[in-house]
Amino acid sequence: MAPTARRPQLRERVEQHGIVMLLRTLGAKVYVSGTTRRKGDYAGTMMSPGIPDVEAFLPARMSTGAPSGGGTRELLKVEVKAAGGRLRPEQAEYRDLCAAADVHHIVGGLDTVIAWLIEHHYLRGDQVAHYRVRQVPA
Repeated sequence: MAPTARRPQLRERVEQHGIVMLLRTLGAKVYVSGTTRRKGDYAGTMMSPGIPDVEAFLPARMSTGAPSGGGTRELLKVEVKAAGGRLRPEQAEYRDLCAAADVHHIVGGLDTVIAWLIEHHYLRGDQVAHYRVRQVPA
């Protein structure tokens, strides 16, 4: 495989690592789908098509928006995509099923996850580097 063909996959791995580290820092229990296999092994993950890359059981939130130790956890599923990445049909179907079942499902990279965490009061905008916070056009 040519080096340029691997770059989108590498960018997604970097994004995924950042997402996993952030979620764990917030106290989430994080599960990552897929594996890295030895050279020459079957390249696929042997999982059902459409399963997202990351699943996290987020800690309960306090009314102030800060995570707390007790209460109900929320389930978040993340299909990691680098900039310009698109969902395969089975991934889109999985996302739609999550929406129908009221399960949180995000498609994108670290900035997309940060925006969701701010919107759902797991983070505050002032806790994140300014270039990571989406600006709403005036």
